[in-house]
Amino acid sequence: MPLDATRRRAAVLLGVFGLVAAVEWIAAARAYRPLLSAADWDAAAAALAALPADEPVLLADDWLGPVARRHLPALQRSLGRPDLHGAPRFHVLALGEPLRPDLRADLDGLALEPLGVDDLGPLALHHFAAPASGHVLWDILDQPALLPADRHGPCKKAQKTWVCKQGRVTARWAEVGYRPRRCLALDMSDGAAFELRGRVELGARLRGHLGFTDFNGRLRNDAPAVVELEVDGVPRARWLVSDNQGWAGFELATAPGPAELTVRVTSLLAGTFTPGGYDPDARRVPCLDLRALTEPA
Repeated sequence: MPLDATRRRAAVLLGVFGLVAAVEWIAAARAYRPLLSAADWDAAAAALAALPADEPVLLADDWLGPVARRHLPALQRSLGRPDLHGAPRFHVLALGEPLRPDLRADLDGLALEPLGVDDLGPLALHHFAAPASGHVLWDILDQPALLPADRHGPCKKAQKTWVCKQGRVTARWAEVGYRPRRCLALDMSDGAAFELRGRVELGARLRGHLGFTDFNGRLRNDAPAVVELEVDGVPRARWLVSDNQGWAGFELATAPGPAELTVRVTSLLAGTFTPGGYDPDARRVPCLDLRALTEPA
């Protein structure tokens, strides 16, 4: 092929490659451009500020979470909620569909009444009522009347941690089923039972969850834990909860009024299995939440 023809062919190919690269750059710039402007965040912040402080505001789009919570501190109050029971009214900020699978899972049987939608540009603020929800009377995470103990006696409180003879229990954030939860993490020895006992005000039901934190720990131990509830010294309920149940909910109907409540969680096999065998010190930790709920209005 003559030299001039070779150069023309090379120039054409180079031009084609340059054109393709330019198209790819423009497409990437459009795909990854910011979806929300500062004005959009300001509009969302104003809408959330107008809502009652005791009504949860949830984000439908998890991938937007870190940026959204930086712009909208109101979203942080609802992070780690156990579910949507106890919230007769709540709100969902969404780019598209508001009731995504995680939010539907947190309803756990609650029927919804849509109360309207506020158009905030790319975002929309959806309002819902859950008439069968009831209200939260108390939460085990902030219930100072309950006294902790294990089988060897009372546990000692050190800030947000109870130190027991057979382990420790801490109110903290935990990953359970790939989602953040706020719960009591029970880092106890094999077969140890952690117990909370005290006089509380009961409503129409006690509702709680148990799940296991630490992804690697769940891979290497699938032994269940036992949850037991006693009211006024009478055993009322017992559940066996395993890893494959995820954030497992449980519920007990109760008579409203003051009562002596005992909550007991037994970790049957707390360690994990490693290539070298069973390691009792590398813990897979069960995490508990429990609330007293009123009768629905």
